[in-house]
Amino acid sequence: MKRILFSIALFSSVYLSAQTVIVEEKYEKKNEPTGYRYLLNSKKLVIFKGETMPVGILDGETIFFMTKSAYSFDENGSKSVLFENEKLGNCTFSVTENSFKAYGGDKISTRSDLKYYLNNAYNGTIKKDDIKKINNNYFGVVNSNNQFKQRVGESIGSLFFYSTFYNSFNDFYDLGFTNQKGKDKINFEKDELYLEVFDLKANQKNRVKLETPKLDLLKGNSLIESTEGVTFSCRIKTNDTFDMVTKSISNEQNETTIYKTTYNIQGKRIKDIALKLNLKDNFFVLSSCGAGYVDNFVWDVQAVNNYYEDSNGDIYVYGIYTNKKSKIHKGFDPVGFYTFKFDKEGNKIWESINPLKDKYFEDLCCSYDFKLNLFEYNGKLLFTNSVNVATEFSNYAVIDKSSGNVLKMNRVNYNNTTSFAKTRAFINNTYDKRDLKNKAFSPVSFVAMDLSPTMDSYLKTIPSKGNAVYFETIFSNQGIWLVETDNKEYYKVLLFKD
Repeated sequence: MKRILFSIALFSSVYLSAQTVIVEEKYEKKNEPTGYRYLLNSKKLVIFKGETMPVGILDGETIFFMTKSAYSFDENGSKSVLFENEKLGNCTFSVTENSFKAYGGDKISTRSDLKYYLNNAYNGTIKKDDIKKINNNYFGVVNSNNQFKQRVGESIGSLFFYSTFYNSFNDFYDLGFTNQKGKDKINFEKDELYLEVFDLKANQKNRVKLETPKLDLLKGNSLIESTEGVTFSCRIKTNDTFDMVTKSISNEQNETTIYKTTYNIQGKRIKDIALKLNLKDNFFVLSSCGAGYVDNFVWDVQAVNNYYEDSNGDIYVYGIYTNKKSKIHKGFDPVGFYTFKFDKEGNKIWESINPLKDKYFEDLCCSYDFKLNLFEYNGKLLFTNSVNVATEFSNYAVIDKSSGNVLKMNRVNYNNTTSFAKTRAFINNTYDKRDLKNKAFSPVSFVAMDLSPTMDSYLKTIPSKGNAVYFETIFSNQGIWLVETDNKEYYKVLLFKD
């Protein structure tokens, strides 16, 4: 009997140590949770609080929540105040995570002026029109996880529920591009390219001519010609540098190259690297992989893959492939996924090309159907592919970062239940499964359940009666963050480390 009680006590202690309640609070009138952000560098989760704003006609100027305060939490639940007693909309952090910007004013909309904060202190206000003129759309739109929101294939309505900010700023500058005439419509083969640098402290714009990228690398008889012409995506790298990224695919579709050029704020090209991938007897295809390092906003050569760059500068390129060549924009029969690792100089370290051998996956033929992600998770890589067509499911694979070996692979099934959908809410997901009634999740949450027995067990303890409960999942090297709420009475954040 003592041995049984000891075993139960031991199991309970292990279960509890793998699960930490980070914060749990009741909703308060005009002080409810309005959003969250996971800060990858700081390893903290930010909760924004405020109130729901009245909404008239939905359009691109709609702001759903007024944010009054923000708090960050580390993996132990330690709380820090970022700001209080403000009136802000769409708070978005810079890549450094030391600064953020937001729409400000008593009547908040995306016509409002932009407020910038450095080290959680107010830094200054910039007129919206002044920022709009610098044309910062090449830097991509970020979502609640500070990942790029895939704009290709999304309806305008779906984009209302995400931040409308471009990820174009650091602690000191907001950046954009124009041509020699100061216009935002750029022909990259014929126009001169100018970097628009808005100095946030001085509240003034500087304009510098950008050293021309090596466009000849993207043209030639051996390469597929882009229907959109030559274009690129950008990513702020530090307070002094940014990356310009473009891609090419061979006519045979088994070779592709990512060209990554690093510039400084003075417009000088300081580094070029080429990440070369070869699938040999297999072929590259397009897919929605906008949650990586750059925003693949053109449904063309740019959308063939994406990459993730870790804190050491190592680069992981990921995508899906087929074993039957077809036209790049047409349907195809997918057979698997790939991940290539490169060091910061562009030298290939390993490649991992993996068939999925999954009928659900292989039966799909449309590029838009595949929603790919690559996360860091407990010191490893986690590849996911989520599908919402006739059958809803996610494939996933856990990959060793040092070798590229696949440590675990599986498929999880679920349902899309539109009755859960809300016009606006702190968490707004619509996916569920039979044994978790009255609960709604994001697609990757089902992957998290499969990876974390502790999280799966916890979810089964939540009663199915009463208000529907909504969940969002964030993968990190600290474990799996779970944001939980009924969108009416309470919210809760937990961290699972198993």
